[in-house]
Amino acid sequence: MKEGKDQRIRALKDHLRSLSDRKVPPEAAAPATESAPDTPSSMGDTAAGLVTITANGRTGKGFIVDGEGTIATNFHIVNSASRIKVSAASGDVFLGKIIRLDESRDLALIQIPAKTAQYFTLGDASSVDVGEDVFVLGGPSSNSTELTKTIINALRVIEGTVLIQVDQQIDPANSGSPFLTEQGTVVGIASYKMGPEDYSAGFGVSVKELKAFISGQ
Repeated sequence: MKEGKDQRIRALKDHLRSLSDRKVPPEAAAPATESAPDTPSSMGDTAAGLVTITANGRTGKGFIVDGEGTIATNFHIVNSASRIKVSAASGDVFLGKIIRLDESRDLALIQIPAKTAQYFTLGDASSVDVGEDVFVLGGPSSNSTELTKTIINALRVIEGTVLIQVDQQIDPANSGSPFLTEQGTVVGIASYKMGPEDYSAGFGVSVKELKAFISGQ
């Protein structure tokens, strides 16, 4: 059982490394399917939906959530920014436009002028539990991707927001990265700002909160 799980994790890491050497076009003919992949390696090119965001001297991550170029990221990265630069894995650079902000949940939606098939599927918050693995998909730059395995320590509600607590701190540069299941679906969004400051753990906002935010709730 463990051997099969380790093989799936290695397959996903190998696939992500291969994306660093590829050029992914900013537009594609058709949107990706809404169904969750069967294995991590079947994520296909959706990992290319990870972007690097630079705004007012702050740098973080974001990820595309639909075929229209809508990106989920953190409020603290883009708030009050006069210019939002979005760097895609393809090497293309776009100017992002803020659609919606929520300071209390540290969430933001921005839009880039590019249709794409490389976007992430939002999963079900009930699909993960304490003691299970989740993977933080980040990296030091827009064309370098790293997958970090973490373990869920707790599912918490802090100031009315449902958070996923993991056993590793979130690097500020990876704030805004997706929390992924082994199947490659998003169950949370990393936030450097959420959670108690004196904790050695890391925190992400639950996909339940992200879905509500996207729908305008």
